[in-house]
Amino acid sequence: MLKNYFTIAINNLLKNKLYSAINIIGLSVGLAACIVISLYVKDQYSYDTQWENSDRIYRVIISQDFPGEKPSKTAFAPLPTMPLLKKYYEDKIVKCTRVYPYNMTVYTGTAGFEDKLVKVDPAFTDIFKLDVISGSLENTLNAPGNIALSREAAKRYFGEKNPIGETLTLSVSDLSFDYKITAVYSVSGNTVLDIPLISLLDESAMPEVMTGWYNFTAGSYFLLNDSADIKELKPMLKSFIDQNIDLSLILSNPDIPVSDIISIDFQNIEHAHIDSPWDETRAGGNKTIVFTFAAISALILFIGCINFIILTTAKATQRSKEVAVRKVVGAKRMQLIVQFLCESTFIVLLAMILSMGIVEFISPIFESIVGGEFSVNYFSPSVFLPLTALLFFVGTGGGIYPAFILSGFRPGSILKSNKSRETGSTGLIRNLLVIFQFSISILLIILTIGIYTQMEYCLNRDPGYNKNNLLVINRIGRNSALKDKAEVLKNELLKLDGVSDAGLSELQPSSNRFGMSIIFTRPWKPDKKYIITRTGIGHDYFRTYQIPFISGRDYSDEYDIPEKKIDVKDINLGNNKSRNTINRNIIINESAVGHFGFTDADDAVGKVLNTTAVSSVSYTIIGVVADNHIFRINAPPIASVYLLEPDQANVITIRFKDTPRKIIAQVNSVWAKIMGDKELSMTFVDQLVADEFSMEALEIKILISFSLLAIFIACMGLYGSSSFTVERRIREIGLRKVMGAKVKNIISLLLWHFSRPVLIANIVAWPVAVFAMQYWLERFTYRLNPLLMIPICLVSGLLALVIAWFTVAGNTARVAKSRPIKALRYE
Repeated sequence: MLKNYFTIAINNLLKNKLYSAINIIGLSVGLAACIVISLYVKDQYSYDTQWENSDRIYRVIISQDFPGEKPSKTAFAPLPTMPLLKKYYEDKIVKCTRVYPYNMTVYTGTAGFEDKLVKVDPAFTDIFKLDVISGSLENTLNAPGNIALSREAAKRYFGEKNPIGETLTLSVSDLSFDYKITAVYSVSGNTVLDIPLISLLDESAMPEVMTGWYNFTAGSYFLLNDSADIKELKPMLKSFIDQNIDLSLILSNPDIPVSDIISIDFQNIEHAHIDSPWDETRAGGNKTIVFTFAAISALILFIGCINFIILTTAKATQRSKEVAVRKVVGAKRMQLIVQFLCESTFIVLLAMILSMGIVEFISPIFESIVGGEFSVNYFSPSVFLPLTALLFFVGTGGGIYPAFILSGFRPGSILKSNKSRETGSTGLIRNLLVIFQFSISILLIILTIGIYTQMEYCLNRDPGYNKNNLLVINRIGRNSALKDKAEVLKNELLKLDGVSDAGLSELQPSSNRFGMSIIFTRPWKPDKKYIITRTGIGHDYFRTYQIPFISGRDYSDEYDIPEKKIDVKDINLGNNKSRNTINRNIIINESAVGHFGFTDADDAVGKVLNTTAVSSVSYTIIGVVADNHIFRINAPPIASVYLLEPDQANVITIRFKDTPRKIIAQVNSVWAKIMGDKELSMTFVDQLVADEFSMEALEIKILISFSLLAIFIACMGLYGSSSFTVERRIREIGLRKVMGAKVKNIISLLLWHFSRPVLIANIVAWPVAVFAMQYWLERFTYRLNPLLMIPICLVSGLLALVIAWFTVAGNTARVAKSRPIKALRYE
C-alpha cells in the first residue's frame, strides 16, 4: 500500500513539473536559509560554554559616570577590585583571577612580532581548564619569569619545534623582559578570552599607578559557590564600593558617595560574548542582531512553507474528480487521507534533501560575510530532531486540505458537475497567505533601504575634520626603536612630493576611545576639580586633519615646549603639589569651554588651568578648536584638551595628494630607509571610518540576501498561483475575447487581480517597517530624518508591485494572446 502511495506521488510530481519545481525549490531555499542562520545563532551562543562550571563563572562589569565624561561601561576593573571582592564575599566566591593584558613586541632572534601577553593569577587555570599540549601551566604560574604559549603562538614563533625551555624576549616601550617557555596550551571552543601568551601577574613588580584605583585595565573573573546565588551578591555591592574604592583624588566633593560615580555588576561568562554591545574592546556578538537574523530566517522558511501550502492546496482542488473516481471504486476515506499526507510529506522530504546541498554550497559564502566557520552534522539530535519535526509539520500543513476536505466530498456531486471544485474560503486563504508573503518581502526591502540610507548619512555628514586623503601609520608606540624615530620619519615623509602635511598623535581616528582623563583646577577655584579627557598630539596635528580654530593659535615649534616625558615607574598620582610648578601651553576644544565655565572661546584663551595629577603643571590656554568626531563619528563631541606630547606618539598621519597606490609605495620606501625591516602598519582614515559601521554593513549584507530570497520565493509562489488562476479562468478569457475584449484589457484585468494582494501587503508592511526602523535607529546619536521613511516605503512598495507584475506578466500575456477557440475547447 505504501509503495502505491509513493508511486502515485511521483507520478503527480512528473505530471505537474512546474508546480513540483516551484514547491521543492521554494521550500528548499527557505530551509537552507533557516539552517545556515541556525548555525550562526548556535555559534554566537556557544561562547564559553565549554568550561567546567561555566554557569558559575562570572566577570566583573564596572559602569562609570564621572562628571564631565560620557558615561561608560567596561569589563575591565582596577587590580585591587577582585581580591577585595573575594574577601568581601569569602563564603560565596570559591576562586578568582585577574586577566591583565599587555600589547608587546615578541622577539625570536632578530624578528619581532606584535602580540599580547596576558598576566593572570594562579587560580586562572583552576577556573579555566585549558588543554595542555606540553609542559606545565602550574610551573608557568609559579614564577614571574615563566611564560606559556598558545598552540597558535608556538607555531608562529617556533614552527613544528617543541618550544619548551626556549627563551622569548618581550618588549614594551623602553623595557625588555626575557621569559622561559614552560608550557604550550590550546583553547577549545569559542571564548571571549584572548590569551595568546600567559605569565604570572606579579603586582610587586608593577608601578604604583598601574595597581591603584584609577587604572581600569584588568579583567576580573570568579567562580561562584555552587550553593550561592549571584543575586545574593548584588544588594551588597553599593556598600562594598563605598567602603573600599578610593576616588578622593578626582571627586570635587568628598561627601559624594563613590557609589554615585562607580557601580559594579556581574555577568555570567556564557553571556559575555552575545550580551555585551557596550564592549568596544573586542568584536563581540549582538543579541538583538542575532535574534533579528533568526527571526528573519524563520520568516523566510515560513514564506517557503506558505508557498508549498498555497500551491499544494491549489492543485489539490483539480484532483476532486480523481478523489470521486477512487471513492466510487471502493477507496476508503482514511486511505485517501494517508495518501495525500504521504504525497505532501514526500515533497517536503525532497525539498529537505535539496536544502542540504544548498547549505553546503552557500555556507562558505555566508562564512565570508559574517566571519567564523560553521559545520552542520545532520545526524546530531540538535539538528536531526528539529528537521524531522519540520518535515512532518510542513508535510501535514500542505496535505491537510486535500486529506481532510477533498476526501470528504460526495462522489456524485463532483462527477455530476463535471468540474473541479473549490470553495470560496480556499481562495480567500490563499490570498491571505500571498499578502503575508509580500508583507514580509516589502518589510525586508524597506529595512534594507533604510539601513543603507542611515549608513550613507553617517558616512557623509560633516565629522568636523577632513577625512579624505589621510593615511595613518600606526602601532609606532609599541616599539621604542620605532618611537624614537617617529619625528625623523615624519620629516622624511614631508619631503615627498605627494605629501602636503604630517602630524603625530597618541591615538588614531576611530580608536574607540577618547584618550586618558586628567584632573584640572582653576586658580580662583582650587577646591573644584574638573575631570576631562586628554589626547596627546604633535605639531601640525590640527593642520593635517584640517580641524579649524575658533579662537587662539596652534602649537608652535618656536613658542611651545612639549610635555616632559614621564616614566610610569615615577608616577605618584595626586601627590605632586610640593614639586616645582612647570609652565606649559594647552589647546582645548569647543565643548571644554563650557565645561570649565568660560563664557566663550575668546574668554577661554589666556586663562590658566592647573594640575597635580602626574606632576605640578600650570597650563595657559592658547587656542580653542572646533568640536569634531575624529575618534567616533557617531558619538557626540565631549570636552577634551590636547597636550603637546610628540614623544608619546603612536601614530603618524599624512595628508597626501597623489593616488593611494602611489602614496603607499612612497611610504614603504621611506619606511624601509628609516625603520629598516621593522613591521609597517598603515591604513586610510576613510576606511577606519567605514569600519566603524562594520556591524551595520553586515546587517545590510544579510538583509539584502534575505530580501532577495524572500522576493524570489514569494514570486515563485505568485507565479505558480497565477498559472493556476489563469488556467481556471481560461474559458472566461476566451469568452471575453469573443465578446470583443482586447488583449490589453485582459492583461490589465489579470494584473489588477494579482496586484491587489501586493497593495494590501504594503498597507500591512509599512507601519511595521517604520516601527522597526525607528527602533533600530535608536543606536545612533545622529540619524536620518524620519520623514524619509515615506519615500522609502513608497519606493519599496512600487518595487514589490513591479516585481509582481513581471512575475505574472508572462502567463497573462500568453493566455490573453491565445486564440479564443482554444480556450472554449478547454475541458
